Amino acid sequence: MPLPGRILHNWDFSRFIVCGKVATFLQEIQDFPLFDVRKINPKLYLVFSEMSSLQKLRLQLNFLRIYLFTCHDSVKERIKRILWPREYLYEHVHLYSLTDLLEIPSGKLVELLKRAIKISVDHVLTCQLCSQKGFICEVCHDEKAIYPFDIETTYRCPSCRTVYHLSCKKDICPKCERIKKRKENASSMSDM
Repeated sequence: MPLPGRILHNWDFSRFIVCGKVATFLQEIQDFPLFDVRKINPKLYLVFSEMSSLQKLRLQLNFLRIYLFTCHDSVKERIKRILWPREYLYEHVHLYSLTDLLEIPSGKLVELLKRAIKISVDHVLTCQLCSQKGFICEVCHDEKAIYPFDIETTYRCPSCRTVYHLSCKKDICPKCERIKKRKENASSMSDM
């Protein structure tokens, strides 16, 4: 059987001879999201393009979840059905099951995620409610709404969660800077 440790540390999907108890154990846990790649071996994202692509897709799906699960439309049920029983794929960006890991070389996991993302993006851009939840870039003030799930062209500030065009990104987030100045002003006013 393929061994999770060999996959996560050596990117080795070879099958190894294991005893009956280990085989039974691996079969019993294969569908549970037990492996947090960020904690076990975050270098996989840097070294293997498949993992880097998967991380982007999972992040994109995680951002889309915010839109889908606040919408009244039934699209969230459709996404849940597509990904069931692997809800963790859109809830936790770095968790993988043994089944997920084994589907990486064949591209099966990527195809599943791309299918869910396409349906989700199509919904967000055409839904009256979801499309109104876009952002206006605070740097260039372009009137066209931008969305955090468009990770190829946008940047989301990790602190204040404001979304900007990637090309407009500055060293310091303008909104975070305004918040900081406001706090400093409030602090100096209270010292008087």
